[in-house]
Amino acid sequence: MTFLTLITALTLDTLSIMFVGDIMQHKEQISSAHIAGEDIHQSESYDYSDYFKHVKKYIDSADFAIANMEFALAGAPFTGYPSFSAPTTLAQESAESGFDLFLCANNHICDKGRRGLEASFENYSSIGIPITGVYRDSTERYFNYPYIIDLKGVRVAFINFTYGTNGIKVPSPYVVNKLDKDDVAAAVSRAQERGAQIIIALPHWGDEYTLHPNSQQQEWKDFLYSQGVDAIIGGHPHVIQPLVIEEKDSTSKQVTLYSLGNFISNMSKQNTPLGLMLSLDIVVNEGDEPYICGCKAIPVWCSKAGRLEKGYIVIPVEEYLDKEEKFLNKFDYLNMVNTYNRLKHLFDNGK
Repeated sequence: MTFLTLITALTLDTLSIMFVGDIMQHKEQISSAHIAGEDIHQSESYDYSDYFKHVKKYIDSADFAIANMEFALAGAPFTGYPSFSAPTTLAQESAESGFDLFLCANNHICDKGRRGLEASFENYSSIGIPITGVYRDSTERYFNYPYIIDLKGVRVAFINFTYGTNGIKVPSPYVVNKLDKDDVAAAVSRAQERGAQIIIALPHWGDEYTLHPNSQQQEWKDFLYSQGVDAIIGGHPHVIQPLVIEEKDSTSKQVTLYSLGNFISNMSKQNTPLGLMLSLDIVVNEGDEPYICGCKAIPVWCSKAGRLEKGYIVIPVEEYLDKEEKFLNKFDYLNMVNTYNRLKHLFDNGK
């Protein structure tokens, strides 16, 4: 190793951003989280403290962590599919587990209409974690979209948008970012004008329960990169879709993950309990432009109440492949191992 190479290696620094998929709240999860004897209409009557305890170390290891919140915080009555309203304690626990930004441009954000949006803003504000993708009005949206933050001296922009809101009209003056090329191009341009050095697109797109991107996702991928986006991390299908790493130039990469899949839910369709945590790595060299150098995919499994522990839990799959004895339900263990082995080709190039 030459002296110059040694100095370069010693001064090399990296920034890591962690992404996880859909945090959901079906009625079975609400029932499981309820504290016996407590008022079912109060958020404080629901305990989510075990949800992320086995993956918290991965969240904490990142410099910044992001989760998709697939529900409204509309207050009681708390409801699951098809119109979600989760207890605020779920978002509080997500914040306490280390998430720094919540994505809200998804097809369920308007499930409870104007009341749900108003309450969601109030509840997220009380928690103190920023949200992106939905805004009180167009003025707030102009100033806060894209969401841009300085991380280790790097200005990173996040652009979150959705294909729709399940046919529910967004009540005026609220705004939800939509899958619109002119609008997304304008957001990328604003990010560049506001000094963003890394731009990450976070689309809510694709076909549910399908393991491969559709033609629209492929078209959008090409469009986003043509506009100047550096990485694309998608969600909505509720199953994982391919992780694609491509050379941008001699040093930097373009990372596309078409779908993170679920993080925690009550879904039981084939492949839905398996999701991904994705750590995106950015090189930060003083005096040089930052660039994406790679990523790491961490497969996770959502184990339902009573199958591994008393309640719902997210676990890192590869740490549990040889721990069948820990499972209360052997079918859950075998399903995890078989699903992982069957689908790992979709993401193992990220290791």
